[in-house]
Amino acid sequence: MKRFKKIIRTLLLSLLGVIPLAPVFSQPIVDGGSWKTGVPMNNLIAGHIALNAVGGKMFAMGGLGNDHSGVNSFESYDPVTKKWTVMEPMPFAQWGHSSAVLNGKIFIIGGIIGDFGGSGSYVRKLQIYDPLTNTWQFKEFPLNLINAFRAAVTLNGKIYLLPGGFGSSSDFTFEYDDSTNEWTSRAPMNIRRNQGYTGVVLNGKVYAIGGANPLNHECEASVEEYNPVTDTWKMIAPMSVKRCNSAAVVSGGKIYVIGGDPHGNYQNSILDVEEYDPATNKWHVMAPMLTPRSGVAAVKLNNKIYAIGGGINGQFLNIVEEYTPPQNCLIKPPVLSALISGKTGIQSARQWTVTLTSTCFADEAQIDGLTLTQTFGAACTPIITSPLKFPLKVGDIEAHGEASGVVTINFSGCANNARFSAKVTYSANDGTVHGSKTLNNQYR
Repeated sequence: MKRFKKIIRTLLLSLLGVIPLAPVFSQPIVDGGSWKTGVPMNNLIAGHIALNAVGGKMFAMGGLGNDHSGVNSFESYDPVTKKWTVMEPMPFAQWGHSSAVLNGKIFIIGGIIGDFGGSGSYVRKLQIYDPLTNTWQFKEFPLNLINAFRAAVTLNGKIYLLPGGFGSSSDFTFEYDDSTNEWTSRAPMNIRRNQGYTGVVLNGKVYAIGGANPLNHECEASVEEYNPVTDTWKMIAPMSVKRCNSAAVVSGGKIYVIGGDPHGNYQNSILDVEEYDPATNKWHVMAPMLTPRSGVAAVKLNNKIYAIGGGINGQFLNIVEEYTPPQNCLIKPPVLSALISGKTGIQSARQWTVTLTSTCFADEAQIDGLTLTQTFGAACTPIITSPLKFPLKVGDIEAHGEASGVVTINFSGCANNARFSAKVTYSANDGTVHGSKTLNNQYR
């Protein structure tokens, strides 16, 4: 339900002139997933952040700050605690760098030290961060490969630095072997892209998406697919709109392209999201972000896509939004249910774990009440001592997932053979999805 409210909200804001209507999609939005506001970063306020997921956490590094120069801020995010931790700064204050994860380490490739006006210098070291030891390692980087604004991906134990961007040898793809520290030249793309194009890997192929064409300096809607076996690039179906400075993520066998701007100048930032299905070679319009952003970074973690940083018309932000992709539920609402999954503690403070389950993604699920009716044994009166007041929020529930809350009950005066029926009421999606379940023959 929230995703439909957000679509309506976007249209209303567009009509009021707050958000420009263009570009307008012609396809209908069907099962477009859902967005929600996440936890903002602490100090990292930038665009073109290097964002990677390793070991169940996100790592956000560097980027272009609002003073139009590179930053060395570094933060990590734990989805369990929902907290960002400020890390020791990066070795260089840089922006325009690319990144890839290989063997549990984050490789930072290229980038610019300095400002947006062209007075900066290229980073000449390959920087490797190890999350396990919280240490940096440096390797010499070939002078003929110094670069910025290129995309990097990992495939089959190698890093592929895609063509384009700015700097040396920008016409060719390069394959990096960490075991030998060697870079091998591969085929060029059909279009040498720059200005924030993005790259991803899906089903053994590499995809280069959007960015600006240096021949006419216009942003591209075009997409290319690279086959590392045949070392060839080919054009595939283009996106619905031209995008520079966007982000792309793979989830559930599909590619999601997020945000960007249509002219490569950080103006007229867009919130549109598109999904590419390689089986049909078609793009589909998905639910838009809550905030239009150019220079946004994105990564998948625990079945969610996080879109962080970037900015509106060149003003960069520290905001974070979470996207839950479609769960093959079409537009049907989730079906919730409940069970008592655990009982611990002493008689006067017995803790029941109440677990809600859902067939599809459920937004902000909560336990609205627990009512106990005695069905056997000497009469007694159990008292719920926590929470003091319902609802008890349990958070979002993924498709075919679950979320739990603990209810503390004082069963003093109730015999061991006492039995109860427990009626659990629950809701999600701003109360538009709700229900109850009675669980019989519950002992204390």
